Amino acid sequence: MNRLVEISTVDDQVVVDYSGQQICVSCVLPESFPDLTFDASGRCSYCRDETERVTNSAATLDEAVAAARSATEGLASDYDCILLYSGGKDSSLALVELVRKRRMRVLAVTLDNGFLAAATAHNMRTMLDAVGADHIVVRPQKQLMGGIYRSALTKDFGTETIKYSTAACGSCIGVVFAVGMRMAQAFTVPLLAGGWTPGQMTTSAFVPTEFLHRVVDSNLDPVEFTDEVLAAGLRNLRAASGKFPIGLINPLYASDYREDEIVDTLAGFGWRPPKGTDSCSTNCRLNGLLIVEHLKRHGYHPYAYELSHHVRLGALSREQALEKLRHLRLTPASVGAVAVELGIPSPLWPR
Repeated sequence: MNRLVEISTVDDQVVVDYSGQQICVSCVLPESFPDLTFDASGRCSYCRDETERVTNSAATLDEAVAAARSATEGLASDYDCILLYSGGKDSSLALVELVRKRRMRVLAVTLDNGFLAAATAHNMRTMLDAVGADHIVVRPQKQLMGGIYRSALTKDFGTETIKYSTAACGSCIGVVFAVGMRMAQAFTVPLLAGGWTPGQMTTSAFVPTEFLHRVVDSNLDPVEFTDEVLAAGLRNLRAASGKFPIGLINPLYASDYREDEIVDTLAGFGWRPPKGTDSCSTNCRLNGLLIVEHLKRHGYHPYAYELSHHVRLGALSREQALEKLRHLRLTPASVGAVAVELGIPSPLWPR
């Protein structure tokens, strides 16, 4: 059995101690990470496996955009793509890349999950006005999103889901993809676009629609509602198969991803890092609670894989990654407040 982490509070900040575990000497994956092994030098199997590397290719993006434009030839379509826009740093950079560099007509679609940081709405307006893009906000009823999150916190998800994110984040992504696909069908838009850090979800700049449906199914099928109204609401969010979209692109896979440089670039447009979020999120207040819950249940940080990939790429130093994993930039009070909103006990409270 893997040894779990120790979570404590120092100067009213949540701190994670991994000293009971072996950590890869090259990246930051701990021994509790699924299917991990170490060689004699202490280097982990993910650092030794070249197939884990992300493919950064502008050509892949070019081919996907060309295929999408060919698919809509002769059709009335006001947009080239729908950007799944969270207002965080990565999706904001994706917005800049799509509109400013690729000259695409973008419709930004945001899922308001009820836990967006106060500064997120301002950041979204600032960025959208700066580059020139239309925007739609979809806000499912609070009971529906809360029920999805609470269900995800109690269900057992497969290893391939919890390796790369919390189960609740996976369910949220499932809703985001479902909403995006419905919007693409409604507006005759051939492509979805996203902005997540390379290595977080896929190894390619383009994924087909079949992948999106698999993510939706694997993350939302386990969700159960006894209330038929909420169950019907979840069914209504999910899109049936249609001609569009043909898939999803992420322009960040064709960029030289460096976190510090991204924040500096966005600052030029007026974007500011929000307060009230954790060390790995720049838009969602719920994320911090989910990280703590994941750490207590599984013994590793849900962003460990993503941060380790960034260390391998040189986008982040090992010390910077360890700092993010150890100091969550959360207070017990902030975690407790979000838990109350969600209607669950705080994972930091004694059980």
